[in-house]
Amino acid sequence: MYKLVLVDDEEIVRRGLKYFLDWESLGFQIVADFEDGKEAIAYLQTHEVDIVLTDIRMAEINGLMLAKHIYEQFPHIRVIIISGYKDFEYAQQAITYNVENYLLKPTKYDEITEVFQGLKQKLDKQKSNHMIQHQQSVRFHEILPLLKEQFYTDLVMGALRNSEELHKRINLLSLSLDPTYCPCALFELELYEPVKLSIKREKLIYSLKSIFHAENANFLYKAVFNDYHGLKLIAFPNHSLNQDALREQLNVELNEIISQIRNNFDIAIRYHLTATFDSLIVLARFSVPLKLVYEETRGKDRLEPMEYEKLLEKYKIFIANVTDGQTEETMSLLDRFLDEFRDLPVSFVHRLIMDLFAMVFRNYSDRGLVGKAPHETAHNYHAVIEINELEDIRKWAKQYISDLMVLNMTSKETNAKLIVEAAQKYILSNYHRDLSLEEVANHVFLNHIYFSRIFKQALGINYIDYLTQLRIQKAIELLESRQYKIHEITEKVGYLNSKYFTRLFKQTTGVSPKDYIRQQSLLPKGAEHENKP
Repeated sequence: MYKLVLVDDEEIVRRGLKYFLDWESLGFQIVADFEDGKEAIAYLQTHEVDIVLTDIRMAEINGLMLAKHIYEQFPHIRVIIISGYKDFEYAQQAITYNVENYLLKPTKYDEITEVFQGLKQKLDKQKSNHMIQHQQSVRFHEILPLLKEQFYTDLVMGALRNSEELHKRINLLSLSLDPTYCPCALFELELYEPVKLSIKREKLIYSLKSIFHAENANFLYKAVFNDYHGLKLIAFPNHSLNQDALREQLNVELNEIISQIRNNFDIAIRYHLTATFDSLIVLARFSVPLKLVYEETRGKDRLEPMEYEKLLEKYKIFIANVTDGQTEETMSLLDRFLDEFRDLPVSFVHRLIMDLFAMVFRNYSDRGLVGKAPHETAHNYHAVIEINELEDIRKWAKQYISDLMVLNMTSKETNAKLIVEAAQKYILSNYHRDLSLEEVANHVFLNHIYFSRIFKQALGINYIDYLTQLRIQKAIELLESRQYKIHEITEKVGYLNSKYFTRLFKQTTGVSPKDYIRQQSLLPKGAEHENKP
């Protein structure tokens, strides 16, 4: 119900308006009525009101003065004026105060009913739009940390080469970064000695990332890429530095952090400072040409396995942007690839481009997204072998992927749903193992940062919480079967430590596994039928 206030200096008019119309069926509730605008203004100060229906002629504050006050102080309140005066000047003034409607006395029942029916439709639509905007705002703030993490990955991987897109993303995420002046450095960490730990290497990489994301003396670190071997990070100085000073201070701090990790955890790390930059724009356009190495066993050149792994990670980001319909980012990534390929033999460039498009189509096919593309269009990426100039290959690749994205205009929500459904099936089949986020992301061929964002947007819950809920639900089913001991159930739902499982179980259900079994035991078989007549 929308709250309505009546203002008219004639009591009989107020009574007539109150009782002659079925306000409830129209969707309105009369919460107050007054004989003067002054009383109405006092009421509005302390009460929520949606509509004011007012006469013009009143003793102290007339209807136009009231409409002006509402326009200036309460712009969300709709005003309808009803008056016996046919002077057009009143109507003109009413328009300047954004009055919803101007009715003349005597007002017909059907006319006022029609006006309020139309007003209710407007208010309903406005309310619906506000709810949608609020929900979108809540969802945006929930995934904001993931979007910020994705920003730094996009920046380094080459998806934000367009300066306008870079500015837009920085403003959207409210980042305190100036893309035209922002000294920073790009470096890599590498685990270079065998690490004998009971935890998986992915968890070790995650721990290293957490150490560098914590507060440090002179630099803010952002991890942008991780694989089996190590991490790539951006370092932002906490104060303005030229590139020489930045390099010098960064070397000092990195050596100190790495020394502490070695002394405290016996983990050997080395770092390589890739480059320093004066601005984010320069960083976004930075690329290092790929080099081939000679493989003696096969007698031919090839990419080093580590370089190809890194290229595959970039391909995953490319596919995510294609699937998301992000044209500008997709084209920027293509430019980055071709810049990296510039020193390779053209035959190798052909192979890498065909690998990329083959992965795009396999990814699309797995989700049923290539049905609209004719067969000849879907598989003619082999035509690239007829092109021998790098710039011509660049133009062809951009046109090809642009045509493909037009052919497969599926909504982002639909694409995300298909990706998440595939991930959920994989999780359901593998939850009993030590199942990392990276493994699930690899299964749907997405970079883990992109996958985290898509998963949270689609389900409203992050990956680790989803996995925990699934495991606890499966544990409950096994407990209720009364066939397994707690340590057996612990292993069956993917945990190695019974104490850790017990703590998670209690956090989720409010009771320990033992207490849960005890509660179930208090209900003899068939007890749910005992109270039936």
